[in-house]
Amino acid sequence: MRKLQNILCGLLFMLVAFPALAQQESKILRSGWYQWDPYQYEVVKSELKHLTGLDVQLLKAIFGKMGYELQIDPVGWRQHQEDLKDGRRDIAGGAFKSKEREMYAYYSMPYRSEKDMLYVRKDEQQKFKFNTAAELVKKLESGSYKLGVIDGYFYGTPLMQYINDPKNAGKIVKVKDDKENFTNLLEHKIDAFPIDHLVGATLGWRHGWQKQVVEMPNPVFEDSIHVLFSKKTTTPELVERFNQALLQMQNSGEYNEVMRDYLLPVLLGQTAGQTWFFIIGLLGTIAFAISGVLLAREGKYSLFGALVIAALPSVGGGVLRDILINRETLSVVASPVYLATIFATVMFFYFVFQLDDWYRRKKKNAPDHEHMFIGRISNHAAITFFDALGLSTFAVVGVIVAVEAKIQPLWMWGPLLAALTGAGGGILRDVIRADADNPGLKGSFYAEVALIWGLVLSLFLNWYSFLPKYELIHLTAAVVGVILGGLATRIAVVYFKIRSPMY
Repeated sequence: MRKLQNILCGLLFMLVAFPALAQQESKILRSGWYQWDPYQYEVVKSELKHLTGLDVQLLKAIFGKMGYELQIDPVGWRQHQEDLKDGRRDIAGGAFKSKEREMYAYYSMPYRSEKDMLYVRKDEQQKFKFNTAAELVKKLESGSYKLGVIDGYFYGTPLMQYINDPKNAGKIVKVKDDKENFTNLLEHKIDAFPIDHLVGATLGWRHGWQKQVVEMPNPVFEDSIHVLFSKKTTTPELVERFNQALLQMQNSGEYNEVMRDYLLPVLLGQTAGQTWFFIIGLLGTIAFAISGVLLAREGKYSLFGALVIAALPSVGGGVLRDILINRETLSVVASPVYLATIFATVMFFYFVFQLDDWYRRKKKNAPDHEHMFIGRISNHAAITFFDALGLSTFAVVGVIVAVEAKIQPLWMWGPLLAALTGAGGGILRDVIRADADNPGLKGSFYAEVALIWGLVLSLFLNWYSFLPKYELIHLTAAVVGVILGGLATRIAVVYFKIRSPMY
């Protein structure tokens, strides 16, 4: 009797538990990913790999609202499409519409757009000038150019007809990802390749390929992006539920938050990665270092002391900022070129001062000659100009770091990190010097310039994040405007001798 009771209980448990397990299993949707920065890529945190990116986070958030969990495994795009056909995978994000795909997949409503551009080597861009995709196809047909493409991608009807034409098979080089296309282009294995505008800019920026390759100005193809749902394993009802969840995210602002968190840092990073921005930052660093050198000379510091006093204004604020937000790698460690510049500046002025001392001893000049010499350098208009330029540039960097770190609200943390990056090092230097009249805290209208223009940039980015499309040129213009605004403000402050309001 006892055995019979146990058997009946076991059967009852199976009848209750198995349907529940089956229902739980049905809440998992199978998808795939491959390296496609910034839409999907891996980052390493605490020695562990994490899959992230705009598409990954966006789709996780939408399906999460629907009560589904995504199982995302590494897979090439061509194989991903085959898996959708056979029902081995349920969904695929980041897809253009095409007649071939309509045969095996349902489409969601558009959730973003993409623009495919043509990348070529810089010294060969004249060969590939075109206005439309049809013109590009004619150029490709008339020459022996090899075109790199990702297997399974859709690049618009004109280019796809060229790619799929058997007579062009010898001119088409199919690869698994965009990084391989870049490598093949640099190694002269191909002559050009189409790529999403943002992916191309991101890869070029991350790997430093901008000096060797160029993006042609006119798009190869531009259209909306959808999620594909396998007809073998999903239903139109599921697609409609997805569309409704997407609309809810867009109406609530959550959609824009994801877009801002994953696209703005990349675009701002690309702006800050441009040569002109680097040069401005370097000139500002030199100006900051010179101000420290002059103080070290007046205070009779040792050579090492001079290095510390010169380094603090340019890198001290960045170090404090990175420690405050718990940044994994300090910026001064990630980019040692600024420390090398400071060292070179200190050594240059060390020899200049040694030469001046020798000249004074030889000529037996008046005792106040040294102060006159230092005064001529410190009051030089060029030093004031580059110091103001550096302050504005470092303020921009502070806001960019706030965006990258996803610190909210940006309107508060952006200006604070801008002021800390631009002026925090100078304040720290005066604290170490035990300067009772610390100018950064007592009257000098200096940190306020970074604070004001950091706020301007932060407010612009908050507004810009709600626009339907992001463009690098818009953010570059905003950054340039903030740098020029900060520069003009600081020069006006010096010229009109404006002081900070006293408490």
